[in-house]
Amino acid sequence: MKQQFNFKQKQLPRLSMQTWLPLLQCSLSDLEKHIQVITNENPCLEVASGFEMPESSSSSSHNTYMEYQNHVSNSSSDEIEWMSVSNQSLYEKLDEQIVAPLFPTPISQKIAKQIIYYINDEGYFEGNVEEIAKQCEVDVYKVEQVRQRFAYLEPIGVGAVDYKESFLFQLNEFDLDDELSILLSAMIIQFEDIEKFLNHARAHDAKEIIKHLNNPPAIAYMESEAAVLPDIFVEFAGNDLNIKINNDFYPNLMVNQIDKYDNFAKQKFKEARELVKLLDLRKATLYNIALVLIEKQYAFFMGSELKPLKLQDVADELGFNESTISRAISEKYLECERGVFAFKDFFSNAIGEVSTSEIKQFLKRVVESEDKEKPYSDKYLHESIESRFGIKMVRRSIAKYRQEMEIASFKERKFLYKLATL
Repeated sequence: MKQQFNFKQKQLPRLSMQTWLPLLQCSLSDLEKHIQVITNENPCLEVASGFEMPESSSSSSHNTYMEYQNHVSNSSSDEIEWMSVSNQSLYEKLDEQIVAPLFPTPISQKIAKQIIYYINDEGYFEGNVEEIAKQCEVDVYKVEQVRQRFAYLEPIGVGAVDYKESFLFQLNEFDLDDELSILLSAMIIQFEDIEKFLNHARAHDAKEIIKHLNNPPAIAYMESEAAVLPDIFVEFAGNDLNIKINNDFYPNLMVNQIDKYDNFAKQKFKEARELVKLLDLRKATLYNIALVLIEKQYAFFMGSELKPLKLQDVADELGFNESTISRAISEKYLECERGVFAFKDFFSNAIGEVSTSEIKQFLKRVVESEDKEKPYSDKYLHESIESRFGIKMVRRSIAKYRQEMEIASFKERKFLYKLATL
């Protein structure tokens, strides 16, 4: 395979590090926006063609709500125009419901809006009623009283502290007779022991209701994950390996001289030509990193597990500093036959001679094969890994690996398994 790029680190001192490092670290999805900021300040630069970027996701739930609150404080005409082009968020939906008769007084509305600040994207309340009581200068009982009224807001179940309370809130949506209401409440409160209710005469009716409860309560308002843009495409065709840069998302820059020929014009012209070189250098750097990753992790691309690999290993191979490699792989993705992977995924630490990637995959397989009635505890998983690989590791690493792979704890898995059988 012919290597297409031959940029060396020695070129970097001649180029602007102030421009180079942010350009290298920038994700592909933000690249055009980043370039546009530069071109706006340089009359010698022009973007010949571009593309529409997907809308960026919001940051934290608290910031989202605060931004909304700041916005609605503007003129009503601005609000109507803005609302007409936006999808209603969870926080907007909640805010418009903080009115009488559920919240008849200014103080109850103030408390309710303060509670919203502490509702996460899933719809659960993560605040502290004592803290809110101090902020609103009321007693704790008053705050809790207001929070309980969230049981009658949409989306149903929002404002609860956990799934059990959320389920109880959601029962308000159903027209239940006393017997079924009592049974459902008992089943939810004692969900860990739900089997003991399955022989009840109304168990079938209760199960049908539970199937329609939302967990999390704000699932309809949760944003879907933004599409990932691969920076590199890796394709195997027989014995040939092709590595391609995703050029479709690189702006097509044009460098133009301006009429003036003074120091300002010369400097801007120099910076414009430099930016074009830096874009090519970015491509070269990512290409060469991908080349090294494929060489070092060839077994993975052939269907096996990742081997231990450090940032310094790649830095030494390419003659870069480790910090440069760290910047370069930030928010960068590679697409191959096995899927789309972040560059950072190819770097795996080791315990003894075993990569953490291989340990994680073993952990995943064990959990997938566990008895749904008796999920494995972290203690059992820890012992299984040590026995399988002949290594010693601390048990807290199991929880860390689970969280990184989004595997629930054994208690949470037990709940999910039971829920799936209803």
